[in-house]
Amino acid sequence: MTILLEDPLQFRWQTDLGRLLPSIRQQVEELSWVISNLQCLHLQGVVPAVIDWEKQMEYYYSYTVVSGKMLYDTFVDKGIQVVWGVFCGISGKVSDLAPNEVPYADGNRELWTEPEGFQLVASEIEIVAFDSSFTLVKFRDESLGRQFLEAFPNGRIVQSPDDMLKSY
Repeated sequence: MTILLEDPLQFRWQTDLGRLLPSIRQQVEELSWVISNLQCLHLQGVVPAVIDWEKQMEYYYSYTVVSGKMLYDTFVDKGIQVVWGVFCGISGKVSDLAPNEVPYADGNRELWTEPEGFQLVASEIEIVAFDSSFTLVKFRDESLGRQFLEAFPNGRIVQSPDDMLKSY
């Protein structure tokens, strides 16, 4: 299930992981997270871990893997706006990714043409921040997606490219 969030009432800014992650905290903390294509605005002070991740991702095909607890603790209550970024939650150990397997948002046509597709086959959850314009949240478990929509009722289920284009 793919959910499109545009200016959610609960967010302080678009792609506010500090407000998004608590709604799925248990699932977030149970997964390992591949983070790629990351660019952020630090609105309430610098967060060293995020600065390190961003520096690492200045190069194409770069990514980092963090625990769910680290992802949660890094973003919740920290005042970080994610401008660009892909966050892929994977159960178990994360295998090394080949350059052509690294997820990305900027310039990724598949976000528009295959909005229900996951960038990593092993992903249970994917969160995609697209240029501070919208946030896509994808769930393999549809019941978790429905639970997420209870927390973010202005989110919209996306099932086709036409659903994505309705926003633009």
